[in-house]
Amino acid sequence: MIQPIQLFSTLAPKKVQSNKNNQQFYSVNFATKPDTFERTEPKAKNIAPAYVSFLGYAHDEPIRALGNIICPCCGVEMMTQKQMNDVSKRLGNTSSQAVSTLKNYEKYMHPVEKECFNMMKDWAKSKPDASLKDLLQENKEPQLIKLQAKQNTILDNVDIISKELSENEQAEVKKVTDITRKIVSSTDKEIKFKRKTFLKDIDELQSKISNEEVYAKMRKEAEKMPTSQNDVSAFVVKYAERTHQEIGERLVKLSVGTIEHIKPRSEGGRNMVSNYMLECGGCNHERSSIPLGDWVDSHPEMKENTQKYIDEVIKRINDGKMKGFSFYPAAVAHTLFQQSDGRLDLKVEGVKEED
Repeated sequence: MIQPIQLFSTLAPKKVQSNKNNQQFYSVNFATKPDTFERTEPKAKNIAPAYVSFLGYAHDEPIRALGNIICPCCGVEMMTQKQMNDVSKRLGNTSSQAVSTLKNYEKYMHPVEKECFNMMKDWAKSKPDASLKDLLQENKEPQLIKLQAKQNTILDNVDIISKELSENEQAEVKKVTDITRKIVSSTDKEIKFKRKTFLKDIDELQSKISNEEVYAKMRKEAEKMPTSQNDVSAFVVKYAERTHQEIGERLVKLSVGTIEHIKPRSEGGRNMVSNYMLECGGCNHERSSIPLGDWVDSHPEMKENTQKYIDEVIKRINDGKMKGFSFYPAAVAHTLFQQSDGRLDLKVEGVKEED
């Protein structure tokens, strides 16, 4: 079994050194050390052990501080937390104030958020003193009708797919879709459609369905249910119930760079630099603990975007902006290669050696 490259601060030599600013740090051996993997790993490229001077900052801080770099998953340029804090402070109480602030951060918005923001800009022209909540509330009804139509189409498609099953199995599927239709079309404000609940009900059908291929097709269709992250109508309907502040923050919040554990913590992934990558909050949240190989299969653009991310990291290291982190590109490339079962095979040439 090929062992991943890990950074173990506990293995640091006892000798403490100092840099020219008299900051103390340890010389930490960056080398191949054991870890546990449940599956056979692909053959990885040889990566020579290296040494890294580990300064007094938090070990993930240089990764968090990257900022204004593309997300290795979706390719959207990421914001820093400092920029997010600036948005929060300057949203004001009216749509005109919010629009004025958010225009400065429009380039960071994901496609759905950008489309919603463009709608809000148009609405704010006639009602500049209204809050963002007022604007969404006023335009919620037509968006709700569109959302319900999309949801019902997906439910109809699930029923159509189920016709390949036995009559009894079709009836079980129909129970779930009929209940969901009632929730989707309900005018009772206390009854709200929950995508997670619908998917959970579909998951519970698996034990009742004899044809695994048909079940997989139904499950895939069910996953198309709109969310506020991938559908404008769902965004408007959901956030029409939120505050002006929450709506404004939400338009850019998913673009803030967050630490992604390449091997999820729930799967035993460690809090190690070699297991860290900066990723936008939206992609980080959506992936959750999905195996990286499966995630890459559903996001093929990640192959190109991750290489761009690494190329930019190498540039910053060579420009002296990530002192002590010349090991990072090779380390994270190794982890990505292993965890994606070879799907992510990055080039990491050109990193300058540090003195």
